[in-house]
Amino acid sequence: MSCSENSLLKGIKDKQAQLDSLLEGGKAQLASMSSKLNELKVDLDSFKPELPNIGGLQKELLGLAALTTPEGLAAKIAELNEKYGANVPNLSALISGLGLDSFPPSINISNICDQIPNVEEKPDGTIKEEPKESKPAEEKPPEPTPEKKTAPVEPIDLDKYELNKDLLKRVYSISKENLGIGPITRVFSRKKDNQTLYDLTVPELIAELAEAGGSTFDDYKIYDYTYADLQKEREKFLKKKNAEGKWDFATEGRIFAKEYDLAKAYAASVGNPLQFAESFNIAATQSVERRKEKLKTS
Repeated sequence: MSCSENSLLKGIKDKQAQLDSLLEGGKAQLASMSSKLNELKVDLDSFKPELPNIGGLQKELLGLAALTTPEGLAAKIAELNEKYGANVPNLSALISGLGLDSFPPSINISNICDQIPNVEEKPDGTIKEEPKESKPAEEKPPEPTPEKKTAPVEPIDLDKYELNKDLLKRVYSISKENLGIGPITRVFSRKKDNQTLYDLTVPELIAELAEAGGSTFDDYKIYDYTYADLQKEREKFLKKKNAEGKWDFATEGRIFAKEYDLAKAYAASVGNPLQFAESFNIAATQSVERRKEKLKTS
């Protein structure tokens, strides 16, 4: 694979810069971001006629821009680590350092070409690193050094408070999404009823967070109703749908701590600094304290 500058590459860089700008706009720019990602995918696909019919790590990393879900991104990165990890021992750290393991990935063509080895899969199935320039090697390359399985070293200047805050925020969004695509969608035949069940279940995430941090749902005050009011609405809804006993809101909704631990484990597998975040209880306690301070000034 070649990373030499050409008109197609320049066009991709321009679209990447535009996408970075749109990311700063947050949710308001989601539609524009989706459109720009599609344009970027079209440009990446246009490289195909120029590429040999073999796989390549740089090419596959560029293709991460076409992924549309965090789950798809995580699965693809795991696949690349398994496929190329033996030939690029520090691959996880390189991917993390380039911001490719966060969704959406930060695709920077120049950085990928400069920092990622030009490793390609040959037709016979072997994986080798190609020289950046077509010239004879001046000396025999050293044999690859096997990766040593050692525990990750925790950086000295790590701000764990910010890591806890960041991970907690990300996992809250993941937990809500997982509730939405989980068993809730199969309880009722009507989409509207499943949506109501989802809306009545999501507050359990806050209840779990508040209690883990030494507070209560009512004192955390995210919603404008009490936990008792919430329970009444739940009972009313299940009774109306003749579904009493078919759904336990606390059991199904309290997945925050479980998702937090899973996210930490995933961060460790890809070398992401979020692996050094503290426990869910500590992060929850800090969240409760931040909420108390905010309520004082509101």
